[in-house]
Amino acid sequence: MGGSAPTGYLQESSKEVTVELATIRGASGPIAEATVKPRSITTTICKSKGDATFVAVQGIGAFTSAVTSAKVSQTNDDYSTSEATLTSYASL
Repeated sequence: MGGSAPTGYLQESSKEVTVELATIRGASGPIAEATVKPRSITTTICKSKGDATFVAVQGIGAFTSAVTSAKVSQTNDDYSTSEATLTSYASL
């Protein structure tokens, strides 16, 4: 994935990969067949403290990345904080 953390000091980051299933139910109700959908979804969250400027996100190879959420919080009591959520789709 071509995402970069917001500028400032990285405080926390997390990454989650999700693979969805396509299912077919039988006549009596239970799942008769299940198969993995052709794309995985990777969600990355970066939280930083300091300068609240976000940098570019790029797609690399088989990945397509998008910033799906970005927020900046500023108070007089502390440094500004920022959070960016990036979502990438990859073919399996």
